[in-house]
Amino acid sequence: MTDIRADLVMHRQLPRQIISAYDSAVVRAYCRARFTIINPTILDMLSLSLRGKRRILEIGCGFGLFGAYLAARDPSVRYHGIDLNAKRIVMAREAAGRLGLDNARFDQGDARADLVLDAEYDAVLMMDLLHHVPDDAKVRLIETATSRLAPGGHLVMKDITTRPWPKLFFTWALDVVMTGGFDMWYWDERRFREAVPATWGLEAYPISDWLPYPHVLYLASRTPPDAAAL
Repeated sequence: MTDIRADLVMHRQLPRQIISAYDSAVVRAYCRARFTIINPTILDMLSLSLRGKRRILEIGCGFGLFGAYLAARDPSVRYHGIDLNAKRIVMAREAAGRLGLDNARFDQGDARADLVLDAEYDAVLMMDLLHHVPDDAKVRLIETATSRLAPGGHLVMKDITTRPWPKLFFTWALDVVMTGGFDMWYWDERRFREAVPATWGLEAYPISDWLPYPHVLYLASRTPPDAAAL
């Protein structure tokens, strides 16, 4: 019981500790907003999806917010974050250094192009990335991610679905404001299933909370040979 209580306390305090590791007030405000959207329920879903996974790659890691969370939660994790924005990578490295996270690594890379990745990972994570990536690049990115997963590995994708349309419209409007552009490519569950290799299974977990986002957590894993033949 003591261990459970200590874990719950850490679960509540850790986001605040991570937010305080960033110098910029603007970035700290952004991190608070992200931890509001990716609330404790979603963090629990992510933790379950990544349970037992040690070598974790996050594509589109941004400021390293969730990488810091995962690396701090479990010192045995070896986290590798990649993002296009070089300034965000610098801030992610600085925050990880202040938090003493020597098990978190951050590199610059373009998810729309060929990525230089380690040979193998136990899990690949993409958080609200794919609807910012054109459809053809999205398919290639999913193929690249699944090709780098070790046996028993998981591809975890948290993204936006297309229903209900009022929530989708709200999300689209917010994306326009945040990105300053109109380049968004939203997929429904069918499109995600079609993009995942045929030998992989895909589980979809719609997230129902008070926030006006139609978000879903997708968990893809390789289907055992006997199941794939059914």
